Amino acid sequence: MSRSPAIIVQGVHKTYKLGRQELHVLQNVDCQVEQGEFVSIVGASGSGKSTLLHLVGLLDRSDEGHIALSGQDVSELSFRARNRIRCHDIGFVFQFYHLFSELTVLGNAMLPAMVDTPLLQWMSKRKHYREKATAVLEEVGLADRLKHRPRELSGGERQRVAIARALMNEPDILLADEPTGNLDSKTGAKIMKLLNRYNEKGQTILMVTHDSKIAAQTDRVMHLVDGRMAGDGS
Repeated sequence: MSRSPAIIVQGVHKTYKLGRQELHVLQNVDCQVEQGEFVSIVGASGSGKSTLLHLVGLLDRSDEGHIALSGQDVSELSFRARNRIRCHDIGFVFQFYHLFSELTVLGNAMLPAMVDTPLLQWMSKRKHYREKATAVLEEVGLADRLKHRPRELSGGERQRVAIARALMNEPDILLADEPTGNLDSKTGAKIMKLLNRYNEKGQTILMVTHDSKIAAQTDRVMHLVDGRMAGDGS
């Protein structure tokens, strides 16, 4: 039985207004990512890489075109429906981690479950979520850092916390925006090894990077040039 692609982007345009000027960031972009693929998007600064990732991750809306995730067109969904998909079906990993400094490593990893669980239900399931977050953190090599705060971690450790948080709700799709861009080459290589390990287990990953050496470690590379996809994006 054939599976539908994890991500389909068709005819997507995105323009931002800067005063009286219009900045055409994405122009008629088409691309597709199959389930279980690890695909990277490369391009010069300002080519629209992060914008495309934000549109796929439902952090923003396109001006034109359609985006489908796991066979569902998400372009016209309500704010509430988009939030639910973001919480359950999409995991985000960012270059600058975006961890909460007042929370422990364990607390940061538990956030996705906490956000989508009503208070009374949370109280009854807290132990379950704690055990689940602990298991994910152990898998990324942070079993001895559960009670630490982000300021007590190295850059690579912070990024591993961010990866664990992104995987907490077992999303279908993992989106990574320059996940190694703020790390030295040795630490970045460890993060790529970790991402590849999850991909080998079947995780679909779409990653933005400016580093051709990092991109070469993925299944396929798509190139954005001045807001347009070079080639057919498939």
